[in-house]
Amino acid sequence: MLQEDKKYNILVLSNEKRIINKLSIFFDNSKYNFELVRDPLSALNIIGSKNYDLVLINFTFSNDLLELLINKIRFVDSFTYILILCTNTSLNDTLDLIRNYDVQGYYNKSEDFNKLAILVNLFTNSIYEFMRIILQLNNYNIASKSPYLSTIQILRNIAEYKDIYTIGHSFRVYKYSVLIGKKLELSRDDLKTLKIGSMYHDIGKISIPNNILHKGDKLTDNEYFQIKSHTLIGSHFLFPAIMYSKILPIIKFHHERFDGNGYPTKLSGSDIPLLARIVSVADAFDAMVSKRVYRESLSLDSVILELKRCKGKQFDPKVVNAFLDILENNLDDIKKIQEKGKEARGKEGRSLKSI
Repeated sequence: MLQEDKKYNILVLSNEKRIINKLSIFFDNSKYNFELVRDPLSALNIIGSKNYDLVLINFTFSNDLLELLINKIRFVDSFTYILILCTNTSLNDTLDLIRNYDVQGYYNKSEDFNKLAILVNLFTNSIYEFMRIILQLNNYNIASKSPYLSTIQILRNIAEYKDIYTIGHSFRVYKYSVLIGKKLELSRDDLKTLKIGSMYHDIGKISIPNNILHKGDKLTDNEYFQIKSHTLIGSHFLFPAIMYSKILPIIKFHHERFDGNGYPTKLSGSDIPLLARIVSVADAFDAMVSKRVYRESLSLDSVILELKRCKGKQFDPKVVNAFLDILENNLDDIKKIQEKGKEARGKEGRSLKSI
């Protein structure tokens, strides 16, 4: 049985008294049990002594020491959330750590302190959703010929049940992505990874509050800040399972931009994994041609103009050219995907109403 009123254990590693004081004042101790440690070597000894839901690391230590801390946390508990506090001068080092390690986010201390509170609340609230996933996965059909594919379907259903407005979205994105992958002559193994990763790409959105996912008006800065966390939270959900390791870069980096202005880590160009670059185009295309709560769908001509405009900026030119070729010469394939997506939405929508 899941406990919604659980008290969360949070380890704060900081040698700045100001940070410690602000955290102690800002958060409600009835819900959060904070343990404050100033010495990273002491933290290495403490980690493992109890189960921590979240570790806040104030970025005033060397990269080597931070890597040691992150590895120790992951060795002890692969489910713990890690949040790094940094400054403008240490931001690039922080982004490097997030690219290479299972770290769920960062807070720049030059920003509004409320953003730190948003991340803490977001991470702790998503623990409940994460445990619900684990229970679902533990109950998959053992007799299934492919437990791997069974868990994929379970996770996709959970994500789309959370956000009813995007039911069928992951289906269409995977179909578009595979079309692009074939046009680029990817290997069979890469196509399989692309298929599964594109199905999963938005799994982290189960951690985002419904009032934000379904909002009809423009998102506030803080709401968009929460939306952007879905890439790191989604990759964290699947990080403990070795069998999903190949698809993690898709989940983590599908919102990076070719010009380096994307998120979560500002990768650019070919540093962004190719499969993530493919899903980025497929994801954006489906968003543009789909009706959303805040706007009508765009015409195909408008979408093509937008893809061309963003080539080399938001999107990899090679991937856009491949997709434009598909839109010009294989438009029937696109229409079939859209029709099947509508059918899937209808079937899943009816089944959701009966739950």
